[in-house]
Amino acid sequence: MSATTELSDAAVAAVTEPAACMLCGGRRFVPHFGGSGPRAITPGSDTYRITHSSRRLVRAIVRCADCRMVSLPLTSLPVVAYEDAADPYYLEQAPERIANAHRLLSLVPAGGRLLEIGCACGFLLVAARERGFAVQGVEMSAWASAHARDQYGLDVATGRLETLAPAAATYDVVVLADVVEHLTDPRRTLQHIHRVLTPGGRLVLLTPDIGSLVARLAGSRWWGLLDDHYFYFSRETMRRFLEGEGFAVERLQSLGRGFRVAHWVFKLAPYNRRLHAALGRVIRTLRIDRVQMSINLGDQMACVARKK
Repeated sequence: MSATTELSDAAVAAVTEPAACMLCGGRRFVPHFGGSGPRAITPGSDTYRITHSSRRLVRAIVRCADCRMVSLPLTSLPVVAYEDAADPYYLEQAPERIANAHRLLSLVPAGGRLLEIGCACGFLLVAARERGFAVQGVEMSAWASAHARDQYGLDVATGRLETLAPAAATYDVVVLADVVEHLTDPRRTLQHIHRVLTPGGRLVLLTPDIGSLVARLAGSRWWGLLDDHYFYFSRETMRRFLEGEGFAVERLQSLGRGFRVAHWVFKLAPYNRRLHAALGRVIRTLRIDRVQMSINLGDQMACVARKK
């Protein structure tokens, strides 16, 4: 998905520590990667796509000194315009993303009513329908939600969860796959989810794990640190977050993904363009660019939590 976000000099200067920690309410913050944080940000404009995003705000990321919740305080910066987002490259990965969705959904029993919030082009909903769920989705991008409806015949509303206004205890499963980190108020969304889940219903979450070994070793160059990711959970903070809103965590584990070799090489472009170009030539010469490869670095966190 694509959206353009303009960062003026005044807006960049206004990036400050949050008034209070989303998780514990604490007010003591330290730069997550050392230094003075926001001073390292450079203004400008950039284009967000679901398959790639800029990393100019990495040094603004802070950590709560009390509970270690990590966040990007964007109190004065414009929110990414997901409503206008579009990313044709994302569509090329439909088979792989549907297969990856099956992997995630295998963590919960099949059947019942399932809602996906931020369902993009509907790939996970296709997998859920194949697993016997009655599916519904909501997606802010007009382009993506239209694709889900037109290509797959899915019941997908354009907008937010509030757009659907579902009744209480409507769904047996609610999915947030690569979404919670994008939310400006994840606690409020979690409260809505708790309300619309049936008693004993399950929330399925997928998000980067900033507490993982790979994230700690990679530091500020970790792939999960993107300018449209506002909250970075570890397994510890995720458990505290969910349990604080009436959920019991059933599963918390890393989850790998499978893509063509060409996609994994594509992901190297923001880090080392020469290496990206060289490997691109190699895999095309060897004709392995379309070969499927599954990778699990242990830094993608899958969580299943049951409504108490």
